Amino acid sequence: MRYAAPLLLVLSLLGAEIATAQGPPKERQFVYGINAFTWKGYAGALSPSTARTIYLLAGHPSIISPRETLVYFWPTTGDYRADWESLDETVPGTLELFGPGAQPERLARVKYVLQYPEGSGSSQSVLYIGTEAEKRYQAFLKARAQFRDALGQYAEARRRYQEALDRAVVAHQRGEKVVLPQPPREPAPFLLAGTEVHDGFVMNLPAGRYHLRLRTGDGRGVPGSERSLVVFTHRRESVGFTILPERRWTVPEPADDPAATVYARPDQVVYLQPFVEREYSDLAYTRLENPQSREGRPGAWRWEYVQPLQTPRLEVIMGKTVIETVTRRPFRVVQMSGEALGYEVVEHHGGRPPDFEGFRLSIRTSASLLRLVDEQGRPLAGSARLIRVPRLGSSRALFLIPFIPVALGFTVASWRRERVSRIRRERPPGRG
Repeated sequence: MRYAAPLLLVLSLLGAEIATAQGPPKERQFVYGINAFTWKGYAGALSPSTARTIYLLAGHPSIISPRETLVYFWPTTGDYRADWESLDETVPGTLELFGPGAQPERLARVKYVLQYPEGSGSSQSVLYIGTEAEKRYQAFLKARAQFRDALGQYAEARRRYQEALDRAVVAHQRGEKVVLPQPPREPAPFLLAGTEVHDGFVMNLPAGRYHLRLRTGDGRGVPGSERSLVVFTHRRESVGFTILPERRWTVPEPADDPAATVYARPDQVVYLQPFVEREYSDLAYTRLENPQSREGRPGAWRWEYVQPLQTPRLEVIMGKTVIETVTRRPFRVVQMSGEALGYEVVEHHGGRPPDFEGFRLSIRTSASLLRLVDEQGRPLAGSARLIRVPRLGSSRALFLIPFIPVALGFTVASWRRERVSRIRRERPPGRG
C-alpha cells in the first residue's frame, strides 16, 4: 500500500497530460462566418457569442453566414476559434436587418464562391454571387481537370522523348546520323484556386449602424443570433508610396502620411510605387479583419492602400525648379553572378513578367520635393513628399561625452581648493 499515493499522483499527472493533448474544451455554438471585403482581399473571420459587433466596409459586398460549429478558446492568441472540420452546419432562416427605418429588411440567402486568380496564397480574391457563383465554380472544375489531363499528357510525352533521346544517343555512338527529338512543352502553371459553392447573406450597405438577427420559418428568433453591425467608410483619400531600397528591396517602407518627410542616405537608390490610399478608423478596420481583436485604437486613423496608381511621371523639385523627371518603368530582380552574394535590380526588357514597376530615384540633394504629375503635367493632389538627407557630421565628438563629468568634477575640486587657500591667506594672525 505504500506505493498507492505515488501511483495515484502519476496517474493524475498522466490524465492531465492526456487531457491537454486532446485539446481545449469545445462548445457547440451559433456563430457567424464572415468573408469581409478588405483592400487586401476577402478576410475570413469569426463572430462567436463573445464578439457581438461585426464591422464591414461601406459600398462593397461582404458575406455573413449563420452556422453552428464547435468553438474553443485558444490561449496563444487570446481568441475563440471554430472547429469546422468536426461540425459545420448551416442554420436555416431569414436574416432581419434593422437600419434607420422602422421596419426591418428581410434578406434572402444566396449562393457564393470565392476565387483566387493568382493562387490560394495570394491576397487577390474575387467574390461571385448567385448563378454566376455556380457558373464560375463549374468553370474552375473544368479548367482544373483540363490541367490535370495536360500534366498527364506532358508526363507521357516526356517519357517518350526520353526514350527517343536514349535511342538517338545509341545510334550516334554507332556512327549513324541522327536527328535529336524536340522536348515537349510543359503546360503553363495552373494558379486559379477557389472555394466550393456556399450560401450566405450578401451585405452591401451604406455607412451607418445596424442591428441584425436570424429568424426561423415560423418567425421565432434564433438564440444567440443578434449582432450589432457597424458599416464604415473612409475619412480622406490621398496618394501613398511604397519605397523599395535598392539594397533591401524585400523590405519595403511605407510613406503613406502626406505630411510626413522621407529621410534617405546620400546617393541612395530607391524605387517608389504609388498607390491610391484611403484613411479609415483604426478600431473599425482592425475589427473588420478580426471582430475579436483588441488592438484597434479608438480615435486613431490608419491609411490603407486601395489600388496601384498608374501615373506615368514623377518630378523632383529643388526650390521652384524641376531638376529631374522620372518615368515609370518595369524592373526585375536577378541574382548576382560570380562570388558576389545577393540580388540586383535591373530594368526589364521583355520575356517573363517583371517583378515590379515603379520610379527609380537616386537621392542626390539634401532637401528636395517629389510629386506625381499626370499626362498633362498637372500635379496630383496628395502626392507631394519632402525628401531630406540628414547631415551626420563627424562622430569624433561623441568620444568626448564620457569625459565631461570627469572634467567638470576636476574643475569644481580645483575651484574649492583655490577658495580655501585664499581664505586662509586672508585670515588675520591669532584668529583660530
